[in-house]
Amino acid sequence: MWRSRNIGAYRVDGENRFAQWYQTNADGKVVNIIPKRLGDGGIRTPNFTGHPARNELVRGMIQGKDLVQFDYTPEQYAALTKLTAALCQTFPKLKCQYPVDAEGKLIPHKLPDDAWKNYQGVLGHYHIQTNKTDPGPAFDWERLIGGARKILGQQQSPAILSPKAQGLSHG
Repeated sequence: MWRSRNIGAYRVDGENRFAQWYQTNADGKVVNIIPKRLGDGGIRTPNFTGHPARNELVRGMIQGKDLVQFDYTPEQYAALTKLTAALCQTFPKLKCQYPVDAEGKLIPHKLPDDAWKNYQGVLGHYHIQTNKTDPGPAFDWERLIGGARKILGQQQSPAILSPKAQGLSHG
């Protein structure tokens, strides 16, 4: 099956490629398109059209940069949720959580080295390196981790885990 593509996030005030990868259909819904230069893109699922889970651009700060991005598709979230649950079940030290600060909000930047070294949950690239912004501001961490926790039969919301419980503080 062809997987829908998310082209990532772009600076609010900078150049972006959204028009090459997204268009609005007759119903007003944003859909993924394949640039003509790529041919059929290897689509193996007839009549499949990917669309972002949210129809509008999502804006947010990652690594201190003001970025916009279209959301990932429901199909991408479904696949990644199942994969995350399987990995958390297979590897007992991998906790089904994402990095949050003392107020329970997603940490949108590289973790300090000592916190990263001790962290045992799911991370984005931007949690590891300052030159990365993926999966970007549109990525719905609560949807991913909440869905994986539901599959695993875990009830606690990943956003309310304390930094200490996540391995992000010492003491």
